[in-house]
Amino acid sequence: MSIRKIIPVILIIAAAGMALAACMNNDTANLPPAPTATADFAPGGAQNGAQNGNGAAGMTNNGAQNSGAAGNTAATTDGALNPFDWANGASDIERAISRISELSDARVVVTNTTALVGVKFDNAYKGEVTERIREMVAAEVLKADPSIQTVAVTGNDADVKKIYELSEQIRSGRTADELSADINAIVRNATTLR
Repeated sequence: MSIRKIIPVILIIAAAGMALAACMNNDTANLPPAPTATADFAPGGAQNGAQNGNGAAGMTNNGAQNSGAAGNTAATTDGALNPFDWANGASDIERAISRISELSDARVVVTNTTALVGVKFDNAYKGEVTERIREMVAAEVLKADPSIQTVAVTGNDADVKKIYELSEQIRSGRTADELSADINAIVRNATTLR
């Protein structure tokens, strides 16, 4: 075939494709945008700072994957969300986080819009906190309480021990607001964010 015959055929196919694309019905115009999970490191941290696995990392509340934990954040009649009761409901979320294959246990403490999660690894797992683990942990927290803006996750032994202590204090009656300085110190801990 000569090039003179091929060019008109290509132009006709291109024009037909554009005409079909323009005629297609776009029913997605009225749908809300799909949520996407986006990792964002804790305040003051650099993206490469927490990749050794002992670091804290955050996840912004742009959405999260559904992975099984049942939160009790419910919509009111006016559409507003009732806040999640972290003082009484944290253990449910901790159990859901502990179901992640690499983890054996977790504790969550929340102050304002920041959740701090200390994780202990399963004996068979010889790694550290990975981006995948951070995202799965953040998804569980955000599913329970969409008002959380930062989820910091650490596997650092000293920080995890402190998080467990803070969690016990909250369970015995202290408020997270009273402990917010301690919680934020771990979130911003230079050794956690390296």
